[in-house]
Amino acid sequence: MLKKRILSAIVLLSIFLASFFLQNPTYFLLLVFIVSGILFYELGKILKLKGLSLIIYWIFSAAPIIFFYFIVIVNINFLDESNQYLIKVFLTNFSIIISFISAIFWLIIVPLDILYGKISSNIKFQIFYGYFLVTPMAIVTSLVFLQNKNLLLIPFMMIWLADIGAYFVGKNFGKNKLAKNISPGKTIEGAVGGFLANILFAFVLSQLYVEDFGFLFFFAVLVTALSIFGDIYQSFLKRRAKIKDSGVIIPGHGGLLDRLDSFCPTLPLSYLLFMALNTYLTLQLI
Repeated sequence: MLKKRILSAIVLLSIFLASFFLQNPTYFLLLVFIVSGILFYELGKILKLKGLSLIIYWIFSAAPIIFFYFIVIVNINFLDESNQYLIKVFLTNFSIIISFISAIFWLIIVPLDILYGKISSNIKFQIFYGYFLVTPMAIVTSLVFLQNKNLLLIPFMMIWLADIGAYFVGKNFGKNKLAKNISPGKTIEGAVGGFLANILFAFVLSQLYVEDFGFLFFFAVLVTALSIFGDIYQSFLKRRAKIKDSGVIIPGHGGLLDRLDSFCPTLPLSYLLFMALNTYLTLQLI
C-alpha cells in the first residue's frame, strides 16, 4: 500500500510541476479546471445527489469558475492594458468575496454540522456544497497563480508537509485518537507531527529569505490546523455516506477529494488573511 501511495504521489506531483512551471499558464489553469470537475463529481457522490438536485448542484458549483475563466480569457486576449488593470481589480474583489463566503462556511456552518449533523444531510444545503467546498479553492488557486504563482508554493508545501508529517508520526507513534467518532485513523500525535513539520519549514524559510519567523510560524500553524480541519470534515461527510474513499482514481489514495480535502479550507482562508494583512499594511503606510 505504501509503495502504491508513493508511486501515485510521484505521478501527481510530476503532473503538477509540469503544468505549474511551464511559461504558458493555460496548462495549469486547465489542470485546475479538470480537477475541479472531478472534485464536484466525487463530492456529489458523497452527498448522494440525484436528478434535479444534482443538476442544480453542478450549476451552482461550476458557474463561478466558468465565469472567472471567461473573464480571464477575455482579459488576456482582447483588452488593452488599462482595461486589464480594471479587470484584475474586479477578479481580486471577486475572489475576496467568494473567500469570505468560504470562511463563513468553514468557521460557522461546518462546526455546527459536526456538532448537530443536520446541515450536510439537508438537500437545501447540499446543492451549495460544491460552491462552498471546491469553488473558492479553485478560483483562489487560479487567481494567485496568475498574479504570482510562487506564492502558491508556500501553502501547497505546508499542506503536503502537514499530511506527510501527520502520516509518518501517526503511523509510528500515534496512540491517542484526534476525532475518534469521525476519523479513527487520525491521532493527536500525528497532528503534532504535522505542526512540527511545518514549524520547521517556516524556520527554514525565515532563514533562507530573511523573513519574519513570527508571521511564518503563525501561518504554518494556521495552514496545518485548516488542512487537518478540512480532512476531518471530509471524513465526517464520508462516514455519514458510509463510504471509505471519495473515489478510486488514485491507486493507494482513493479519490482526488481524499487528497485535496485539506486544500479546500486552507487556500481561500489563507488568501483572505493575506489580503487583510496587505490592506492593513497599506493603510499603515498612508
